[in-house]
Amino acid sequence: MRHFIIFLAVIFLGLFLAVLNRPDSNPVAGSQATLRVFGYSSFTGRWGPGPLLKEAFEKHCKCKVEFIEGSDSGILLQRLRIEGESLGADLVVGLDQFDLSKAMDEQKWRSLSLGKMDVYDSVKPALSNNFFVPYDWGALTFIARKGELSKVPSTMDELLSPELNKRIALEDPRTSSPGMQFLYWVIRTKGEDEGFKFIQKMMDQAHSFSPTWSTAYGLFTNKQAKMAYSYVTSPLYHEIEEKKKEYYAVSFVEALPLQFEFVGIPEFCRHCDLAEQFVNLMLSPEGQKIIMEKNYMFPVMKGVRENTPFATLPPMKTMDKFEILSTTEVDRLLKKWTDIRRGELN
Repeated sequence: MRHFIIFLAVIFLGLFLAVLNRPDSNPVAGSQATLRVFGYSSFTGRWGPGPLLKEAFEKHCKCKVEFIEGSDSGILLQRLRIEGESLGADLVVGLDQFDLSKAMDEQKWRSLSLGKMDVYDSVKPALSNNFFVPYDWGALTFIARKGELSKVPSTMDELLSPELNKRIALEDPRTSSPGMQFLYWVIRTKGEDEGFKFIQKMMDQAHSFSPTWSTAYGLFTNKQAKMAYSYVTSPLYHEIEEKKKEYYAVSFVEALPLQFEFVGIPEFCRHCDLAEQFVNLMLSPEGQKIIMEKNYMFPVMKGVRENTPFATLPPMKTMDKFEILSTTEVDRLLKKWTDIRRGELN
């Protein structure tokens, strides 16, 4: 009898501990669920779209939104791989097309059912994945200040001008999405062999290879560099937010690369329905306007940027091919870049 009582006690203790440790079990009456959104700092931070999206969402969801900051977008996958479910993220914001294969390899994701989306033609190729949906996009080029360059480059090769020696702020492609975009731009424009020869020459032109876009662009705005690799919308930010008109986007003969930013819901989400509702907000006219005006990227949905300063930006030639590179291909290109950076590839 005594052993039977001890056995029952052990069973009840195990059940009690299981209930205590079960996510969101028996919430206290009146308590609110917390949706945790994992994103890069310029999205989640004070000046990004995150706070306004949070405010709009909390008005209707009867929940709280909490941001988990991941520094640069290139760091998101690293933290997801290392921390996994313990990160506590219901939603991941800020992966680009070069992250998607690795994201699929390393994590399981929920399928998104968003129905038909009225997007721009340039965005349609990025809708081919059921697990990730683009919420903004932009073209990348070099940004300069008026009057600082004796000759503004108009071709990729003119970036090798002696005037620009050690004066270009670039991003490390291993940790920064714009850095990977630059590597991709060169390789796809020149071909791999000639492209990596060009990358080797660019090592002398780079002021530095910063781990994040914000660090690289900060070097430029602090006048430690004459050019920075950034978005064609960056001058618009300076004009609207700082009332400065001396910044401009450099137009190249070569077609510029396009970056798409995606949102996805990991399978280990705790508030999966709330996460999908937040995605719907991001793609609504209200959410797209917030993202456009705070992220300074183009909206994916039609009817948002019309009659705004974003519609007045001069058109630039952009690449018309959308690619999701395999994890193996991304790793191979990054290894060759690393070898060049270390001086091991001649």
